[in-house]
Amino acid sequence: MNKSTARKILGLNGTEDERAIKRKYRKLMHDHHPDNSESDDSELAAKINTAYEMVMKDFDGSDGKHHSTPKKPTTKKSTKTKNWNAKENKNAYCVRPILHEVEDYDGNSIGTIEIARGKYVWSKDEEFSLFLKSLYETSKELMDNARPSLFFEPPAVIKQKYLADITYLLTGQFIDSSLTLNELAVMDTSAYKIDAMVELEMNTPVPKPGTALYPAGISKHRLYLRNKGGEIVGYLSFKDDRLYYVIIPLFEQKKAQVKMVVSDTPKSTRYGKKYADIDLWVKIIEDQNSAIDNTNRKIDELLEKYAKEGL
Repeated sequence: MNKSTARKILGLNGTEDERAIKRKYRKLMHDHHPDNSESDDSELAAKINTAYEMVMKDFDGSDGKHHSTPKKPTTKKSTKTKNWNAKENKNAYCVRPILHEVEDYDGNSIGTIEIARGKYVWSKDEEFSLFLKSLYETSKELMDNARPSLFFEPPAVIKQKYLADITYLLTGQFIDSSLTLNELAVMDTSAYKIDAMVELEMNTPVPKPGTALYPAGISKHRLYLRNKGGEIVGYLSFKDDRLYYVIIPLFEQKKAQVKMVVSDTPKSTRYGKKYADIDLWVKIIEDQNSAIDNTNRKIDELLEKYAKEGL
């Protein structure tokens, strides 16, 4: 879709200001959202959303995305399969929905609609929070199907643990490390340079700027770092949460070479925690042995274990 097509979809002549464009968008979504229409207009609603995001990029301070938080988010499922313009991972465990958030005429969030379903990896065209929501809902469906006829329900805390573990495994299948780092990092020679942080452990030596840090091991999806003397200084953190779902899996799969150097003095933050900024260089190791089969096997094992939980 180009900007000329986007303006045509929204009914714009090119002279409207930001406020006028928002009014046009809200009216169109109010008229064509599936919850307000007798027909399935989810495909048209998706086109309106895409057009709105493209046009709003012309305004300073606007990224074309909607940040309103729904009071009671709901998901409208599409009645037919539609295509989504993104790379697919044909070997992923299952398909997932592509979700879009929509607003009513007054700018209030109506909820989300499903505009496509498939084995699509994440791209910048998909709101990352909705990407995570789609995987969360997919994990719930897998778990529900694993225990379809059992009267006994495991305690909520146990269900939540399975849900978190399955969602994390699925996330790794629907994020392409190279594609995502091309969006979120800067290529420096043959490695990606990333602005990162180390959350410092209490009562540990404070690393000085220029200090080299090294991976010390992973526990509960946290990568702990050590100094040259072998002392644990803290764990790797990111200003952009999306990087957690790229960098940590690379370490878990042993597919990354890194260099880390402290770039700033520690900063006090809330709750008494301290962070130090670090420069992180990541080089992806191309491996002929795919981790897909191993991940699919882990998901199967979790679902089989969940099916027998409490019996």
